[in-house]
Amino acid sequence: MNLSWLRNISFFPFGKIQSYQWLYAPRKEAIYFALRTMFASYLALAIALWMQLDSPKWAMMTVWVVAQTSPGETISKSKWRVMGTLVGVVVAVAIVAAFPQQPLIFDICIALWVGGCCFWGSLIRGSSAYSFVLAGYTCALIALSSSTNPNEVFMMAMARGSYIILGVLCQTFVERLFAFNMNHNARISLHNNLLKAITGSLTVIRNVIKGDYQAAFEVQNVFAAISAFQNSIEFRKIEMLNDDHTTDHVHATLFSISVVLTRLINLAVYMRHFQKEETFRDICVKIHVYLENLIHALEKNIDFNKHLDALSKLRWECRQIIVECIYKDTNTAKNTLGFEDQTLLDQRILYRSLSELLGEIEVILTEYHHVKTPKKKDNFRFNLPPIYNFKLAWGNAFRAVISILGACFLWEITAWNEFPAAIGLLAVACGRLCLFENGYKMCQGFFIGTLITVTVTAILNVTIMPLANSIEMVYLATFIPLFCGGLAIYNLPTRGIGMSFTVFFPFMIILGNQQRMDEMFFLNSALAVFFGVGLAAFAFRFIAPYSPQKVRKEIRKRMLRNVQTLPLVTPIPRPRRWLTSTMDWFISLMRQFDSATETALIKKYNHGALAVMCIGINIIEIRAMIDHDILPEDIKNQLRVVMRRISHFKGGRYGRTVLIAKSAIRRLRAREKKEQNIAVRLEISAAIACLILIYYALEKNASFLNPSYRLYKLD
Repeated sequence: MNLSWLRNISFFPFGKIQSYQWLYAPRKEAIYFALRTMFASYLALAIALWMQLDSPKWAMMTVWVVAQTSPGETISKSKWRVMGTLVGVVVAVAIVAAFPQQPLIFDICIALWVGGCCFWGSLIRGSSAYSFVLAGYTCALIALSSSTNPNEVFMMAMARGSYIILGVLCQTFVERLFAFNMNHNARISLHNNLLKAITGSLTVIRNVIKGDYQAAFEVQNVFAAISAFQNSIEFRKIEMLNDDHTTDHVHATLFSISVVLTRLINLAVYMRHFQKEETFRDICVKIHVYLENLIHALEKNIDFNKHLDALSKLRWECRQIIVECIYKDTNTAKNTLGFEDQTLLDQRILYRSLSELLGEIEVILTEYHHVKTPKKKDNFRFNLPPIYNFKLAWGNAFRAVISILGACFLWEITAWNEFPAAIGLLAVACGRLCLFENGYKMCQGFFIGTLITVTVTAILNVTIMPLANSIEMVYLATFIPLFCGGLAIYNLPTRGIGMSFTVFFPFMIILGNQQRMDEMFFLNSALAVFFGVGLAAFAFRFIAPYSPQKVRKEIRKRMLRNVQTLPLVTPIPRPRRWLTSTMDWFISLMRQFDSATETALIKKYNHGALAVMCIGINIIEIRAMIDHDILPEDIKNQLRVVMRRISHFKGGRYGRTVLIAKSAIRRLRAREKKEQNIAVRLEISAAIACLILIYYALEKNASFLNPSYRLYKLD
């Protein structure tokens, strides 16, 4: 029986049946995550009820707030959550004690504290950012709940802190309990992801060497995979339990992959515009065969030491050809620059670029060897430069302050006794959503999850929960909804819905040891949740709203400003670190597009951003040449003119910058031919190679690099 027609059924309210595959055919990892998180939440609820705590639902909510899809991420964020909670408790007690009868100052202090925590949480990356947002909304929840009776603030703080610490301990205990072979699995995951990044980059190099030059400019997927992998390395480090510096070598390997892809772009430019002789074609064939064998050896986990030896031979062959070109060029008895002389110089540049590319591949393989066979006593350290997005951080802080002040104003007008809970939930939503780049997109899922929560809990509170006279009945009543919520969290497109549902579900269905959720309390709680999440959605939509068009314009301006300041900034940035930060902005830029509808625009921005990376690396190399004593002063002056023009172009004189770069190439070619010192000639040829790349990048990407141009008509 042919059931293929079922694939196109769209009777579900939110799309086709395939979009619900996470629910009716989940992955085993998703089932495992949902079950272990439910077990931790049930354990926290049982302990809270046994301890006769007045609001056991907060312990259960904490487990779902902390829950992450990997054990390392959960353990890491649990630690920071405890720290953030302790800080929030102290600040809440201090604010209530300082302003018990000054509501205006009290509201302003709460808003500023939450806004400041959102600022630092958005600015700092990694698990530590989580502690800031926790400190923000923990303070808001405690202080606002104690506003009607300030004398109880200390007891409220101790109780709320006890719930949170209990939930964190239960979640951490369960993660440790069910973390079978966590160390072994973390290493396997680390090696597999790193191997994919290496083989992916080697495949791109192989395609370019084969003649597909365009492949060098389509590396955004490789860069995106590298960035996602880097963000998860700190969690794999926690899962591996012992620090043998494997993760440092992984970072270094990924770092070298980004460098080798940039070198590949340089080589592709030379190969496209320079005449290639038979010798170069022969060595390209050798490199192509070598890369195929290397990729096969890496995928089959075969010892690749012999491939390192073969790589050294290929590099030596490139250097030997460069020496032969210098020898021919030196013995050419010509007084004027001819076609043959220019060809010899081009060949030297071409082979030099190829040798540098092979050298970076050797670095990748060496670091990968350290990852596979870690040393017992390894003191290697690799630190990535911090990257800050102040505009995003200020936007999140401003949004949180304005929305909380607006909610406090409505509280003063209406005097609704559930408003403190609503404002506290608003602070929770603002804090959690500020950790995402596009908070409004995630906030939509939050609001949908809230609607589903209210609907499901309303049904349960009317039908099953009145019959629940034991904790076992509560477990049975909540098992299916929480299991579905856990599956939704594991599925990336529905993660916002799942996060909202699992956090607010205990809030709407569990009250206490001696109390049940009646109709009046349920309606007030539902209105408070609706107001808190709804106001957060309104704030993210209308207060400093997120716009992909504006974000990519800002990133473009930032990248251009980095290039313009690069010729002047002191000290000279280290090439690899500058490339890492620029690659991060490049990946963020590529996330601002819809790949289904903006294909042409993606291509233009992709080429322009790669041109920025190419120009920046070569500017750093030229500045290093200027600072050294090898080049004569007249050559340095030529290079300084180009650097000055790049730092000064603001739009209207972009064409002049291109012409000056082209003129400098012509003059340096003539000067290189007359130079008798071999070392100086080699340095001049290296400067010419850098200028050629800068010239072609400026000429071919004027619509992106020229600040006076309006962004593409498609934008």
